[in-house]
Amino acid sequence: MTDWREIDKTTILTGTDENGNRYLSRFLKEYQQTFQPDMINAGCQRCLDDYYNNFIKYLNTMGTAKNDSGYILKAKYEGIPLEFGSQTFVRNSTITKKQGDFLLKNHKRGEELFEQIPENAGEPEVTGDDALKELLKLERKELNEKADALGLDGKSYANKGEVAQAILDKEAEAVKTPTEPAADANGDDTDTDAGDQDDAGEPEVTE
Repeated sequence: MTDWREIDKTTILTGTDENGNRYLSRFLKEYQQTFQPDMINAGCQRCLDDYYNNFIKYLNTMGTAKNDSGYILKAKYEGIPLEFGSQTFVRNSTITKKQGDFLLKNHKRGEELFEQIPENAGEPEVTGDDALKELLKLERKELNEKADALGLDGKSYANKGEVAQAILDKEAEAVKTPTEPAADANGDDTDTDAGDQDDAGEPEVTE
C-alpha cells in the first residue's frame, strides 16, 4: 500500500507519476480495496476530499498503532462495537487478543472483519509464563503425548493452549501432593539416612 501521507493532496488528486499515470487512479483503487465502499464517485470534489481525509486519518492511525494482538481489522470495520449495544468500540490501535477472539467467535461476519488473524486465534492468551510458552512451542501431537503420560486425555482438549494449561495444572498438583514415605510393619518410616548406612561399621578416620 502506498503511503499517501508522503504526497501532497493536490498532487494526488490532479498529478501524475514519473510514468505519466494519474495518482488519483491508484489512490482510488487502494481506497476501494481498503474501505470497500459501495461506490466511488470520482467526479465529486467533496467526495474526493472526504476520501483523502479518511485515508490519511487511517494511515496515521495505523502508523501509531501498538497492536500486539495479532488481529488487524479491515478499515471499514474500524471502530466496530464489540457487540450489539456495547459502548466498547474496537480499533486497530487498541484491539486486544481477547476482543479479537470474541469478535471472531461471536460476530456474524467473523473472519470477514479482519485483514489479519493470528495463528493462535481462540487459544488462551499467553502472559509471562515461560513454562506455558515452552509447551506451546511443541506440536499438538507432542502435547497430547505429554498429557496422556500424566493421565490426561490430550485429544479431548479444543486447542494447544488448553492442553498446555492442563499439563501445567497436573504437574502443579503433583508438586503439592508428594508421595509419603512407606512405613514398616512397626509403623516406622523405612526411609533411613543413607549417610548413616554407608558409615555403619566403618572405622573412624582420624588425623
